[in-house]
Amino acid sequence: MELLAPAGSYEALKAAVHSGADAVYIGGSKFSARASAHNFDNEELEKWIKYAHLYGVDIHVAANTLIKENETGDFLEYIGYLNKLGADAVIMQDLGMADAVHKMFPDLVLHASTQLTCASKETAIELNKLGFSRIVLARELDKKSIENIKKAVDCEIEIFVHGAICMSYSGQCLMSSMIGGRSGNRGYCAQPCRLPYKLENNANTVNKGYLLSPKDMCLAEHIEELYKIGVDSLKIEGRLKRSEYVSTVVGVYRKLLDEVRKPYREEINELMNAFNRSGFTDGYFTSKKGIQMMSYSNPSNVSQNSFTEDAIARCTNEIKKIPVRISATVKMGCPVVITISDGENTAKATGNALAEYAQKVSLSYERLEQQLKKLGNTPFICDNADIYIEDDTTIAIGEINSVRREAVEKLCKVREERQSGKVCSADLNIKDNKVDEQTLTASVRTLKQAQLCIENGIERIYAPISVINNLKTKSGLVAITPPVSKSEQVDYSAVQINSIGQKKGRYFLNYRMNVTNSYTVNLFKDAQCVTLSPELTIKEITKIKKPCDTEIIAYGRIPLMTFENCPLKANNRCKTSGNALKDRMNEEFPLLCGEGCFCELLNSKPIYMADKIRDLKNTGVRYLRLDFTIESSEECEKIIKEYKAALSGAAIDKRKENTFTRGHFYKPVL
Repeated sequence: MELLAPAGSYEALKAAVHSGADAVYIGGSKFSARASAHNFDNEELEKWIKYAHLYGVDIHVAANTLIKENETGDFLEYIGYLNKLGADAVIMQDLGMADAVHKMFPDLVLHASTQLTCASKETAIELNKLGFSRIVLARELDKKSIENIKKAVDCEIEIFVHGAICMSYSGQCLMSSMIGGRSGNRGYCAQPCRLPYKLENNANTVNKGYLLSPKDMCLAEHIEELYKIGVDSLKIEGRLKRSEYVSTVVGVYRKLLDEVRKPYREEINELMNAFNRSGFTDGYFTSKKGIQMMSYSNPSNVSQNSFTEDAIARCTNEIKKIPVRISATVKMGCPVVITISDGENTAKATGNALAEYAQKVSLSYERLEQQLKKLGNTPFICDNADIYIEDDTTIAIGEINSVRREAVEKLCKVREERQSGKVCSADLNIKDNKVDEQTLTASVRTLKQAQLCIENGIERIYAPISVINNLKTKSGLVAITPPVSKSEQVDYSAVQINSIGQKKGRYFLNYRMNVTNSYTVNLFKDAQCVTLSPELTIKEITKIKKPCDTEIIAYGRIPLMTFENCPLKANNRCKTSGNALKDRMNEEFPLLCGEGCFCELLNSKPIYMADKIRDLKNTGVRYLRLDFTIESSEECEKIIKEYKAALSGAAIDKRKENTFTRGHFYKPVL
């Protein structure tokens, strides 16, 4: 298995290389999901990609943010630069841009980011068809799920084995975005999950503390199981961590992989001393979820940040050495010829001076071997040398050293370089079928909400299959799939999907697919409708080309987090109602359970745009969606009537302050 290390700085990259990483993932100065790391500008990228290649380490570049319409040109130009540099892989989240990149740079290896929430074999298969040769699975999967996906796909599978984990499924968290304007999908997460909350039930406090703060993951105990499953790459989280952390964690896992064993107690202590949040967890992998996965008392590192001398040394010294074989030929009247080979690459250098007859002492085999092996601060080490010297021959030692240095430099250059992938012209023209008039759609959670929407003439209603089965009319109904696909397919003719693996028949793309540009709309133009990301402004929505019908959420409490480790179940509140998390500002965020045993954290306030319908009309979308979650029947009816009146041109009074939000319609996310 490949050991994949993080590097948010050049010090961390060197530490990873010299601690035994097979590959390192880094980010550029743009389009990286760890925007607050040092990251690497274009000049640094070139330098450090060559450095890693010199030591036989691959570089994966994270270009794993969502791309807005006005960024698409810069993004493709940046990917072209990475293709030219010979990056070994590019990690991506944005599906539309990935499709364009695969067409333009067909040799460039693409890895599907964990932000794509791949939790099923169906999703993995579809991502592979799209051009991804490796899938980084969702962190929330258990052993059996990982095994099932690996058996079902032909591409590589990568999993996280160590480091921080999010409370929400990655790619499905909008909390930082909606309450602070800093999007996790854009690399600017403010980590509101590490803040204190109260769990309330009908205004009574059930628990309090850092209720959304998980411990860090550690799968060091499961290396043998991962080998048997056939996982291709083990990924360590930590692009924001210091170089000593990277050195320590990579060093420990390197030993475990080489020896295929469980860690010794002192190795666990090394990992604990490097960084831990009240211990480690393997709860997702072992299906032992609950309160034991959480760090309720402290969201921060509780270790002493103490590191071994070896770990520190690997941060400052270039310890890794590449074994090479050197051969030299010294013949009378000929220049010395030195060849150096690492087994795959060979470099040869020929001197200028000619070997002469030795007047006094000829050049000995031992002396020549000694000079050839003087590789000093180079990346190489030589154990054996093949030498041929004619009798009674000599040549200046300085000449030998000079030719050896030239051969070493040539081998370094050969190892550093990667061939650029080919570039293809691709037809990226996209039709634009904007509309001037809007129609209301609705998403519901309960039977009463659905019945009320039907009574009020809503033509399309997204509803759980259990609700649909209890409705007399089936016209205009679209079945809701679970927020995260785990091989659960909804058996209905019209389906709203949340992942690419759920595509079937007449499908409607939900906002969870994070559509932020024309390329992604175009990728799913065979959909009945594409719901755009709630992280877009009105201006950004207007600029997106619309080759098929599009939709935006004009009303509703946006789900901010989707949990695998349910905070209600962890606190013995499973299947109860009236639950919410209250933050330091006394804002209440409702907790809502849905089909498929998923718990979602809803925004404290609903998006409300009835009094701003005129602005929405200019966006060119066809449908305005009303998302009903915890609203009563009376509230639903009131909202529907307000939006219908607004669409007919009636003036709508603005709601009371602090009872609603405009979302991101007027305020762009970072």
